[in-house]
Formats: sequence, C-alpha cells, structure tokens
Amino acid sequence: MTAQAAEREPLCALAAIAAAAAVGLGAYGAHGLAVDDFLLDVWRTAVAFQMWHALGAFACVWLASRKSGRAASLARISGWLLIVGALSFSSSLYAFVLMGDVPVQGLAPAGGMIMMAGWSLLAVAAVRRS
Repeated sequence: MTAQAAEREPLCALAAIAAAAAVGLGAYGAHGLAVDDFLLDVWRTAVAFQMWHALGAFACVWLASRKSGRAASLARISGWLLIVGALSFSSSLYAFVLMGDVPVQGLAPAGGMIMMAGWSLLAVAAVRRS
C-alpha cells in the first residue's frame, strides 16, 4: 500500500459511514420522527446535506487518486473539509430537531462555511496540473 493510498482510505471510510448514517437518519425522519412539518423539513435538510457532502468526499478521493503532488493533497484536504463541514452543519440541525435547541451556537453556519471552502478547494485541485 502506498502512502497516498493510506491517506485516502480513512476519508473514504468516513464518507461511507456518513452516507450510511444519512440513509438511516433519513429513514428515521420518514418513519419514526414525530415532529411538526417545519422540524421535519429541518431534519430532511440535515440528511440531504450529509449525504451530498459524503458523496462529494468520494469525488475528492477519486480526484486525489487521479492527480499527483499538490493537486492530490488539495483534493484530499477538500474531502476532509466536506465531511467536517457536513457533520458540523447536520449535527447542529439534528440537535435542534431532537432537543429544541442548538448546543453549540454558530455550528451550522460554521459548517456551511467549511463546506463552501471544501468545494472551492476541490475546484482548485481539479484545475491544478500537480
């Protein structure tokens, strides 16, 4: 196993876990969560962001495998930013729905900014030669 492959595997595994959790959380929201329509919409937003950004992290792993040098590193970093941002954003929304309050103020907007940074960095990695 190369050093580059060893770095990609944890991100890929975490993205898969985040995607699997999104499926389960989506099912819970659809079949077991007894809340009003507004809170159900909040829950669905959290699930959607978690899933889309887990898939985005897979794209980062793929791009990192196709690039070399700095571009590969940027692609991997962008994947970690997508995962951290999505989990920050989504967990804040999940907590709001379940507890009626957000335990860490500003976590959702911070997660959103981290996700935007991840997508922006992925764009940079995609156009870099190396």
